[in-house]
Amino acid sequence: MNSTTEGLSTRSRQADQDPAAVWGPLTSLADAAARTASDSTTVAINRGFDRNARERARALRQLLNERGANAVEITPAPDSEELLTGTEVNSVVNLVGTGSWQPYRLAAKKRAALLAPSPDGSEPGENVRRDVIGMTRQDSSRDAALTRVVVLPETTEESSLTLTRDGETLSIPGGQVTITLHEGQLDIRLQGPDYAEQHFTADRLSVETHGASHRLIRDEMPVAEFEGSLDFGCEQDGLVVHSV
Repeated sequence: MNSTTEGLSTRSRQADQDPAAVWGPLTSLADAAARTASDSTTVAINRGFDRNARERARALRQLLNERGANAVEITPAPDSEELLTGTEVNSVVNLVGTGSWQPYRLAAKKRAALLAPSPDGSEPGENVRRDVIGMTRQDSSRDAALTRVVVLPETTEESSLTLTRDGETLSIPGGQVTITLHEGQLDIRLQGPDYAEQHFTADRLSVETHGASHRLIRDEMPVAEFEGSLDFGCEQDGLVVHSV
């Protein structure tokens, strides 16, 4: 048999393969995602780049299609999440595993349930809830951080931060701010070259940059240069992880 015929035969066998047989948890994941899906919502499949990840995502998409659910594959590639612009996401399926925060942050950002295979030793149906940091820009677009946000200047010269909390404002030349979570509130640390570190809590906080460029770091990963203002708030139970 020549190589062309062998290739066609291989692709044919792959096409005929039962998608449920690709990976054990796929059927349960598809069932869970389809239960809350509708014609106007989308299931985000968060996968990696390797061959197994692509095969599992393709099989899951087929299972979801059989159940009448729309699905979009998202990867860690830059701008991949833009595929979800303008869509309502009802769930995010984590095919990446626990080694990446992207599926968790994406679920929090979209206010969607995160579906993941049950870890060893846990029972299907268990839910884990955690608070997240909600981030809203001037154009009302939003993001979320799981643990930590930092806004710091590229240079302390000719830069400043203005913080607003409960209607009170504070401007710090060359300042930087770190935001984490503690007991349902924002935990804030503020410092500057000529300003002793302050530590306080708040339900909500607005941060506005002035002068030189600033950098926004979310969950230890630099996002981009940041100019303008951001509103932060603690979103209690903003992330719900369903084990299926």
